[in-house]
Amino acid sequence: MEHRIKLSAEKVSKTFRIRGGGGTPDSFLPVLRNVSFDIFEGEIVSIIGESGCGKTTLLRIIQGLIRHDAGDVKVDDKVVVKPGRDRGFVFQQASLLPWRTARANVEFGLELQNIPPAKRREKAQDLLALVGLSHAQEQFPHELSGGMQQRVNLARALAIDPAIMLMDEPFSALDAQTREVLQAELLRIQQEVGKTTIFVTHDLDEAIYLSNRVIVLAAKPGRVKEVIDIPFDHPRPPLPELRGDPRFQELRGRMWELIRSAPAVAA
Repeated sequence: MEHRIKLSAEKVSKTFRIRGGGGTPDSFLPVLRNVSFDIFEGEIVSIIGESGCGKTTLLRIIQGLIRHDAGDVKVDDKVVVKPGRDRGFVFQQASLLPWRTARANVEFGLELQNIPPAKRREKAQDLLALVGLSHAQEQFPHELSGGMQQRVNLARALAIDPAIMLMDEPFSALDAQTREVLQAELLRIQQEVGKTTIFVTHDLDEAIYLSNRVIVLAAKPGRVKEVIDIPFDHPRPPLPELRGDPRFQELRGRMWELIRSAPAVAA
C-alpha cells in the first residue's frame, strides 16, 4: 500500500436550510461539522455511523454534487468544486437505462467522452468480463437479477477510469447471499485494478471485510469519532470464515459501541 494521500477532507461542514411555510420561519439542520480525514491511494475506506450522521451527504460533497459550507475536499491536492471524471459514483440502486443492453449501459459514459465506437465496445466487453458478465452483455436490465444489475453499474463506473470510486451502500438492497458474493467480487476487482474506494455502509461486517480502514462518524451533526485500522491481509478469506477470527468480533464490538455511545465533542 502506497501511503500517498489521494483524497483529503479538511474541516468540511454542511448545514441544510429548511424552508418554513405559512409564516413559519426557516430552520437550519447541521449535518456535518469539521469533518477531516485522509484517504491513501489504492485503499478501500468505509464510512459507518447511525442513520442521519451525514454519510451520504459527505459522499455527495466529495463527488461535487452538493456544495459544502466550509472546509475543503481535495483530490490529488486539487480542490473539488464540481463533479469530475476523476470520481466514479456507484449509487444504491443500479439505475440502468432500460432501453440499453448491459454493454450499451457500460458504454454510456464513454459515448459522452466521444470515444470511438470500436474502442467503446472493446472496453465495455473487457469490464463486463472483469465483473463476470461476459455472457450477459447483450441482455437488457429487466433480464438481469439485482446482483447482475449492480455488476453492470460497477462496470459502468469503472469505464470512465476514475481515480476514486465512491460507493453509496451499493449492496444494501440485495439478499444476504448475493451481497456476500458481490463483496468478494469487489475485493477481487480491487486487487486487479487498485482503485481508491470510499464505501458507505450501515453493515459493520461489510465494513470490516472490505476495508483497509473504517471511519466512524458521530451524529447530529456528523463528525469523525474514530478511524480504525483493519488488520487483515489480502487476499482475504471468505466472510463467514473471517467472522470466526476473534479480531473480527473485537472490531465489530468496538465499532458498535462507538456508534451507540454519546457523540464526540465537536471541535
